[in-house]
This record gives sequence, C-alpha cells and structure tokens, in this order.
Amino acid sequence: MANSTSSSDLHIRRRHALSLLGSVAGGFMLAGVVIPFDATARAAEQKAITITDELGREITLQAPIKAVYTDLWYQTEIVRAIGAADAIVSIDQTSNPDKTAANKEYFAKFAGLPDAGNFNSPNWETIAASGAEVFFTRRNAPWQDAVEKLKPFGIEVVVVSTWDPKVLRAQLPNLGKIFGAEKGAAELAALYDDIDKILAERLKGVEPKKVFFENNADFVTSLPGSGWHDTIVLGGGTNIFGDIAIANTGSASVHTYTVDPVEIINRNPDVIIHNGVDGQASGYEPWDQELLAEQAGRVIDRPGWNSIKAVQDKNVFVINNFFFSALGKQIGALAVAKWLHPEHFEDVDVDTYFARWLKAQGVEPRPVADYAYKLDG
Repeated sequence: MANSTSSSDLHIRRRHALSLLGSVAGGFMLAGVVIPFDATARAAEQKAITITDELGREITLQAPIKAVYTDLWYQTEIVRAIGAADAIVSIDQTSNPDKTAANKEYFAKFAGLPDAGNFNSPNWETIAASGAEVFFTRRNAPWQDAVEKLKPFGIEVVVVSTWDPKVLRAQLPNLGKIFGAEKGAAELAALYDDIDKILAERLKGVEPKKVFFENNADFVTSLPGSGWHDTIVLGGGTNIFGDIAIANTGSASVHTYTVDPVEIINRNPDVIIHNGVDGQASGYEPWDQELLAEQAGRVIDRPGWNSIKAVQDKNVFVINNFFFSALGKQIGALAVAKWLHPEHFEDVDVDTYFARWLKAQGVEPRPVADYAYKLDG
C-alpha cells in the first residue's frame, strides 16, 4: 500500500510541477502535454530500494523502474545489454538512429523516442514529459543541474559512468536491482570478469609498454580519471602522460588534454593509439579501411615523428571508438593487451568477447578488424 501511495504522490507532483513550469514566464511550456505515467500499474510491481551510486550518493527509488532517460549512447548500451531496453523512454542525440547514420541499424529500436538533444545541455522539458523515473547519467555530465531541474518531477538522478571500466563493474549489481534485470547484469559482469581474469593471468610480471593515446584530435590525449587511461593500464601499458593529474575527474580535461608535440617525441612511446577519423562518427557501421589508413599516415608524417619508436616499429593503431569502448572499454583493454604484448595473447581471440557484447545488444557480430587498423598491418 505504501508503494501505491508513493507512486500516486509522484504522479501528482509531476502534474503540479509541470503546471507551475508552464505558467512561469521563460519556463517550460508544457500545456497539453500528457505524461505517460500509470501510477497504479507501477505501484503493484515496485518496491522501495536504496542504492549508492558511484559518487557515494544514497538514492531511494521505486524498483524495478519502468522508465529511464539515458544521457549518452554508452548509458543506452548498458541498459540494453542487461535486458532493460524497454525501460528507455527518452534518449539524447547520440542514441538517436536518425541522427547518426553509423548507428541507424544499431539503435533502430529507439527510433521515434523523445530526443532531449545534446547531453551537455539537455532539454529538461523533453525528459520531464517522457515520464522518466530516472535520469541515468555520468560524472562528467551536468548531473548537478539534473538534480535541481528534475527534483520537482520526482525524477531521481543516478550517476554511473558506464565509460569507466572499474566503475561499471562495481555498479552492475546496482543496475540489475534498479531495472529488475539481475540476470542480465550478472551475465554482463561475467563477460567483464572473464576478460579481467585473462588480463591478470597473462600480464602478471610483464613489463608495461609506453603508450601515447591520442583522442580524436592532433596532440590531444587523455589523463588519469578518464576511461581511456584505465584501458591502457588494464591492457598492460603505461600512459606516457599519466603523470599529469587533474583533481576533478568529472572535468572534460581528463578526456581531452592538449600536450606539446615535442614532449610526445621526447617521451618516445612504444605504441601509438589514435582514436577517431576526422569527420567520421563512431558506430556499428564500420568505416572504410582506407580512411583509417589515411589517418595513420597523417599521424606518422608529422615533423620529427620518424624518431619515435612506435613509428619506427610500425606500432601505430587507429581505432573506431564503437568497439574500443564496448563494456566500459573492457573490450578495448583486451585489444590493447593483444597489441602491446602479442606473444602473451597469441591464442586469445578478441572477437569472441566482442561477439558476446554484440549479442547482448541484439545485433549480428562483427570482427574487431572492422573497427581498427594497424600501420601497414
């Protein structure tokens, strides 16, 4: 009975908040909007649970939730992978199949859902009107704004940075509880742990190799606090700019930090991994391998870079983030390990693990080779 009252109260609060917002000059104009919220049906199935998100915030909500807004395609992937895709009622532009040709097939299920636009400044009106019970977001998103804007509607904000491998693994049990998808969450955790076990066993006592990771632009790297850095370390590498620390790991600077190109040469990486190709959006649809090869050529043709060990040894990789960030970048970590230490991973087929991930997404498997290129490889 308590759950029913709670759900009914939430419905009333949303109606009241929407009417207030619609009447305030400069506020959200939601006249005539119908909130898709069936309080009675939900109350019969839900019960209050309390979870602690990655920021240590205790959140009490009615579970299993039936409606969620996912604020980036990483978040959308994880919700779908645990078997809760039907709970997604609103998305950001990166999960909209009509806005990213490379994901038209991959995210086809979400075509027509309310699109709140850019994840850094979402349309709060769209989210509120969608009937979402939870705003599922990351630490590098405007989550504080979300708490302030969505509280009047009873929409809880849950912060789980699904691009961060360690955070994702730690939070998978919570996600299972929130969505009533414990089995799917456990299966995803098993995939993560299978990779983790291989990495631990094969890299024990192995000397890390120096890696320069370049993120989508010339001389832009990623630092500790970003999933990119963790992926390099998990894969048996050392980030050559891992000595640069930024206290606020929610800052965009940990993901995109510009460095002096001369310093890259001086630090002489064993391996270079470049994420992205100019003008191309990452997605399930592979890029033309010629585009990847051309990007590799642009990297090695920079003045003075012929003195870098990675260039001399042709250990230069260009990647499509679609595969690299799969499962909180854990698939990427396994690929990095195979690239950095091939003698220890010769019998490990990354495609096998990537196929398990794509199966959880409900799409046909594709090889990692569709999404990565090795110089002259």
